[in-house]
Amino acid sequence: MLSGLRFQARAPTHTLYLPMIKSPDPHAPIQELLGQLVQLVRIAPNREKEIRRLLTLVTSRVGADPALIEAGIENSWALGGDPLKERLQARQVDAITIAAGAPEQEVMALARALADDATPVPSTASVQVRLVAPEPLPIVPASPRQGLSDPHMSMVPRARAGDELAQVIEGILRELAGAIKRSQWHEVLHDAQAAVRMVPGLSEDSRRVYAIALKRILSRQVIEPLIEQAYRVPEEQARTAEVLRAGGLPAAEIMLEALRTSDTVGPRAFLFEALGGMPDAFPVVAPLARSDRHAEARLAAELLGRLGVPEAVPVLVSMARHPDERVRLAVIDALGRYRDKAVVEPLREALTRGSATMRARAGRALAARGSGAIAMPLLAALEAERDQAAWEELLDALVAIDAPEAVAALTRIALQRPGLFAGGQAQKRQLAVVRALAGAKTTAATQALQRIAAEGDGDVRRAAEEALIR
Repeated sequence: MLSGLRFQARAPTHTLYLPMIKSPDPHAPIQELLGQLVQLVRIAPNREKEIRRLLTLVTSRVGADPALIEAGIENSWALGGDPLKERLQARQVDAITIAAGAPEQEVMALARALADDATPVPSTASVQVRLVAPEPLPIVPASPRQGLSDPHMSMVPRARAGDELAQVIEGILRELAGAIKRSQWHEVLHDAQAAVRMVPGLSEDSRRVYAIALKRILSRQVIEPLIEQAYRVPEEQARTAEVLRAGGLPAAEIMLEALRTSDTVGPRAFLFEALGGMPDAFPVVAPLARSDRHAEARLAAELLGRLGVPEAVPVLVSMARHPDERVRLAVIDALGRYRDKAVVEPLREALTRGSATMRARAGRALAARGSGAIAMPLLAALEAERDQAAWEELLDALVAIDAPEAVAALTRIALQRPGLFAGGQAQKRQLAVVRALAGAKTTAATQALQRIAAEGDGDVRRAAEEALIR
């Protein structure tokens, strides 16, 4: 057990699914390596071999030189997807100084504490931790209903004198804490949304303090009733999603739990939209991609497509040959949302394999890139396609590419002499090409119609002439 070290990090609800953490780069900054170590301890504490490797990399980076790791000031109050930054701010850590030659035991104790939500963060001789300085609480008379013993009230920082906006937000957070204690969840939603929208207007140092305070107030005991309320009152779902996105990874875990309870999203669609709009939720969503349940793997693909983070691309590529076609379709749609070059090859493979629906979906995903280089693979797929519905989908995909290569490919089909297609079917498809070009209404499409009208035969030529007149 790693030289006697025991891992006691709180295990999130999704620990059944192994996280897909990229292989550590020995030359990566120590912040990145420590972040991967904390993430792995938090999500999969039993993967001791990988934890040992990361721990060795972290300690070797400070073998001769010390390291200073700071939480930093957020540019916006919602975190931007850095797992270490997320944990530092969640645990109210301002900075960490790791001395040269720091022992593994002390570094591991730090990682274990950062991975947990309650374990005190230790400060030792070799690993010194500076916490965010707590703001003094105002002296207010306690009452049976609301007082300093209220844990939510105790999280509210006190505004500095002269900072009018901070004073307003402090008042809102105190009203929020009171509404939580009284279980007035509509009032809770109202106050939380007001705080979410006002915090970005604070100065950078105040913004960080109040952002952390709001996240801590939005605990599971608060988030779950807000979700239940949104089920009952659909009109509040948009506001609820806005507040949930402000809750960080803990809120993301709760939303993912709710989405996994059914094979269909249904009334939980607002949770799907909220979670898909949280790029920092990748560490929570990615492990679901390896689920044995096809519905959960499909959910992971759909969410990864919406997160828009580069780390999602290799996960999606690895899912492109999933045994369940519904999962593969979701993967294709997700890959189509990314501009990374790595998505092109699996999409091109899908053009020539699988069902007609799969081929058509891949064509649309490729066309969404808008690149002229995609025109020839699409043309080849169009010429080989025998399913009429899939052929029409691929035709629409090719027309959607506003590039000379795409128009040239379509013109080639319209002017093709009998032989490529058989009988009346060939002409039907050529007329479909003319209609598609007419609907494009671009300069290149107009030039293609002019060429077809000049060089085409029979009904195809007449259809091009009529399209030009219209």
